Amino acid sequence: MKFLIFADTKIDSFVHMQLIDLSRSLSKVDKMDVSFSYHSYLERKSGVTHVSQFWNPYPRDIQLEGWKSDVYLRSYGTQFHTDDHVIWNTLQQLKSHPHREFLKQVLLFAEDFRLEQICTNDRPGMMHAFKLRKETFQVHYNREYRKHIQQKRELDALFCHIILLANKRFVTVPQETQALYQELRPLLTKLTTAQSTQDIAAIIIQMAEITVSYTGLKDMKTAYRSFSDQPKHTDTTHENEQDFDDLTRNSETKTKKTITKDDDSEKDEDDEDKESHSSWHDETSDPQDSFLQMDLDQGTNTDLLGEGAREAESGDAVFGSVQTSAQSTDNNDFNTENEHEAETDNNQTGSDSNNHFPYGEVNKNVTEHFVPAKPAAPDEIAQYDEYNQEIAPFVSQLKQNFLKTMEHKRTSPREDLHFGRLGKKLTRLATDKNPRLFRKKQESQHELDTTFTLLVDCSASMFNKMEETQKGIVLFHETLKALRIPHSVVGFWEDAADATTNDQPNYFHEVISYRNSLHQSGASIIQLEPQEDNRDGYSIRRMGEELTKRPEQQKILLVFSDGEPAAFDYETHGVLDTHEAVTRTRKLGIETIGMFIANGEITEEEEKLMQNIYGPQNVVVPSAAELVDYLMPVLRKLLFKSL
Repeated sequence: MKFLIFADTKIDSFVHMQLIDLSRSLSKVDKMDVSFSYHSYLERKSGVTHVSQFWNPYPRDIQLEGWKSDVYLRSYGTQFHTDDHVIWNTLQQLKSHPHREFLKQVLLFAEDFRLEQICTNDRPGMMHAFKLRKETFQVHYNREYRKHIQQKRELDALFCHIILLANKRFVTVPQETQALYQELRPLLTKLTTAQSTQDIAAIIIQMAEITVSYTGLKDMKTAYRSFSDQPKHTDTTHENEQDFDDLTRNSETKTKKTITKDDDSEKDEDDEDKESHSSWHDETSDPQDSFLQMDLDQGTNTDLLGEGAREAESGDAVFGSVQTSAQSTDNNDFNTENEHEAETDNNQTGSDSNNHFPYGEVNKNVTEHFVPAKPAAPDEIAQYDEYNQEIAPFVSQLKQNFLKTMEHKRTSPREDLHFGRLGKKLTRLATDKNPRLFRKKQESQHELDTTFTLLVDCSASMFNKMEETQKGIVLFHETLKALRIPHSVVGFWEDAADATTNDQPNYFHEVISYRNSLHQSGASIIQLEPQEDNRDGYSIRRMGEELTKRPEQQKILLVFSDGEPAAFDYETHGVLDTHEAVTRTRKLGIETIGMFIANGEITEEEEKLMQNIYGPQNVVVPSAAELVDYLMPVLRKLLFKSL
């Protein structure tokens, strides 16, 4: 958990998700990510759109439009209209030039200027963001121009002059660069009408030939723009072979199907054709450009070469693990010649990612460790008894209210109603003016078909809240125990000291188990202690998975946390991953509710954080001391909802 903040550089997670959705929509890349960097640029190979932190200090409205304009430029402009190799080759030619930084900055600005015109012409809806961007740049570069003049950085000042001139803001050309500017002026005019990256590169090379003679001018020292690095050259054949192996390999545990395939690898092509069977409906028996194709597989460890365009979900097991997709094919040829190509497309679009990373890609290196509850020590039993006596009135009140409601519902009239099931006394239809012809089925007196799991954040930032949190857990346990509702209580954390790039150990401390929840004293709750980091998304997915195994009809997951998720290599995508985990868990039919424990005063940022993760199903508690007061109405509402 992040509880030491030295600089307020946090980005609103909801805005981050908006930018990711926008980037993926514009770039047509399903796995495109958005990262906040010093400069704005596109990493095409890794699929990352970098937006600039230049906009961080600005007001919220300008900040958001500025980030959007960066996404427009990179995910639409650079993605479809920039030739990366031309840029890389040009920068390589300028590598030994005495004014290479100046020429590089002009090259990248000219390309952005061209892309901006393309964006506004193709998509007029982007015009507002670019207009605000231009106005902001006019003020910023005017300030930078004056600063460079005072520092006697002539080419830095000339570059600012070029940008201001392009944005129709006129300033004086620096005295020392007037001769150079006069020679460059015709070429600068051509830059504004360039039609391609190649045209701009050719003009920059001409500018390089002119500027090389001005040896008295020092090169630019300020970098206002960046471009992605050129990938290292490797053997193409070897690289393709490696990529193919990566895409077609199975996980470490082989399935029966995989072993069979390995044993029969030398069979003829007819046998291979039997590996895949297409199921068609009558309406698609004569397919044209696309058809509904269904490939059957079992589990997630499979070598099925499907063309699914939708990520598989855990709940799909209910439908017999059938994955469906509708995609265009090459004419009407459905043989196995294009199987490898189809699988490559799937991996690029991310439709297969759930099979490879069932708990989220950012959690792919997590190792799981379950910590069983120890026998309660005498001091833990004494502490628990003290808490139990303190919350006993609340438990009694909840129990009595709930039992009275159940009794009223059980004893309420079941016959002669205006709605319900049609009864047998139909003669009243003729004899009564306002006949009561309906009845209700008698309520069964069996126990509630409901189960709960309480997931408790045991990160280090809970060090001053755990004692009060334990009181809330005791209320949770004693109330459900009194009502004979099975439940579990699990603490979770990540070991920050042992976490590495390839291994992030996550621990689950189950202090109350389903098996013993109805007759266990609960003293083991006192064993929950603050530990280190917290990886909420992974923990919610795992506990949701455990809840799906329960036979009860209504399943509820309650999460106690005190802030933003923070773990090894998790801070950037922690909120997004947790939001996706909550969404996926709810799709499995599990009601997921988050309870945020603040530090005495609820801030707007904390409310927005919980809203972004859990939506409206969240409760923000001002302090741990008030947790019991806030938990009571939550339990009451959930219990009455189950009636």
